[in-house]
Amino acid sequence: MNLDATLDTAEEIRFLSKVSGLVKRLARSTHFTHQELEVVLLVYYKILKNDPDAAGGQISRQQLTTVFDTAFGITDMAVIRRIYAALDGGNSAHVSMETWVRMVSLYVRGTLEEKIQYCYRVYDIQREGMIRRDFLMVLMRGCVRQEEGVDEAVKDLVDILMTRLDLDRDGAISFEDYRKSVLGTPLLLECLGQALPDRIHVEAFATTFLVM
Repeated sequence: MNLDATLDTAEEIRFLSKVSGLVKRLARSTHFTHQELEVVLLVYYKILKNDPDAAGGQISRQQLTTVFDTAFGITDMAVIRRIYAALDGGNSAHVSMETWVRMVSLYVRGTLEEKIQYCYRVYDIQREGMIRRDFLMVLMRGCVRQEEGVDEAVKDLVDILMTRLDLDRDGAISFEDYRKSVLGTPLLLECLGQALPDRIHVEAFATTFLVM
């Protein structure tokens, strides 16, 4: 079966043979079937082929940034930088196949618990396991329109969030504070800013690539 009509059949077979071991391994730890994993990896392969900055068989951050924009509707570069840090520590200029698959699995079919862990990593800028008031200010400044009086508005928003999320009242939002708050009220998942694609983009991606 040719999963992608735009690829030569022999080329597709060679690629899928090369990643067969990865498919078997990821089938045990993602939310995709074997065939869905092959499709998601073929998407990666097509991105790789069109990436002038690819290296070592991995797509560049620059190319994935375009994908965030076109496929997932995430355009804010500050948000994207935090996402990279959450995905792979932010230390590489390239993104592996496995990181790509795990990201798509999370975005399309991730559980609430998985999304809680991921979003907290996006928000925990300092990697301290605590989101303190000063860093919460940084996050919130990116969520409001920059105009006169914005600092006061941000301070008010931070006060509200600290009251709502800092459950143990220690002056910082720990992972457990955030997790308990979101489990109680799932709408709080992205209360500290965008970290996930919206439902429309997720459904469009799934319909295009995963509905067979």
